[in-house]
Amino acid sequence: MSGLVIAALASLLTPQAAPHPSTLDLYVAPAIRPFEPGSDFGREIAEGDDGAAPSRRPLSGPVTVDAYAGAYEFTPTDLEAAYEQGVASAEIRTDQTAGALDGTWRVRDAAGVALFDLVLMDSGAGRAEGGWRNGSRYGVAIAEGGVLTLEGRGSITLERAGGGWRGRLTGDGATRAVTLSRPD
Repeated sequence: MSGLVIAALASLLTPQAAPHPSTLDLYVAPAIRPFEPGSDFGREIAEGDDGAAPSRRPLSGPVTVDAYAGAYEFTPTDLEAAYEQGVASAEIRTDQTAGALDGTWRVRDAAGVALFDLVLMDSGAGRAEGGWRNGSRYGVAIAEGGVLTLEGRGSITLERAGGGWRGRLTGDGATRAVTLSRPD
């Protein structure tokens, strides 16, 4: 019985990790929803489509490469083509609303040496959130008001430079020029 009391007391005295500040934002549905087909999607029969069987019978066993005669797959049906077009359209619309910092970045010093990589989610309004990583070191990254704050690394003051960004990394008692560019 005393072991149970000690275990309960130990669990109460063990410090509990608080959620990271970047996880405190409430979920907000995306401005552009992913592709969601309508209720009649796939029920309409295209003109000239008589419901004929596909040009090849379904596979019943392994097929060697030599057995293929020009095409590796069936031609997509109208339903498959419409779905793929809807997904591609939703992705394009979402990309159009993304902010300038959205995506993957590589941070390099003035000599061109890669310091670490960043992944940021920038909705185009407010702050951008994400993380940085260099080998086994990593942390949270938050960009707001032209300053990119890197947990455990310092901060970078950002300004546009062509297709990327440049700035000054301040951390560990030193300041140095850096550039942010898309990884190769």
